[in-house]
Amino acid sequence: MSAAAPTSPDRGSSPAATQPTLASTSGDHQILGLILLFTAAIFAVVGAVWALAAVGGWWMLAVAFAVHLLASALVLAEVFAVMTDQSLSHEAITRITSWRRAHRKTAAA
Repeated sequence: MSAAAPTSPDRGSSPAATQPTLASTSGDHQILGLILLFTAAIFAVVGAVWALAAVGGWWMLAVAFAVHLLASALVLAEVFAVMTDQSLSHEAITRITSWRRAHRKTAAA
């Protein structure tokens, strides 16, 4: 006679399966930080190009070019930081969310 194989508990009903892990939360913050940084960089470059069109001077071309280089450097630095798990935007978002949670708790009390 063969013994019945032990049954494993349903993985979907365990509390650990329903709660997000720290790694997924960290990844979500990194993606959110990258999206916000990319959006801010695009707005900065578009603003510089708009200023170039509004002013129309050759000197403004240098300013617009400098803004573009700065925005590109910041984006590349953050992408490199995310790839090495040292994201600056993750730290900033974590600090902001913990500050908001603390103020929400004091306001509710």
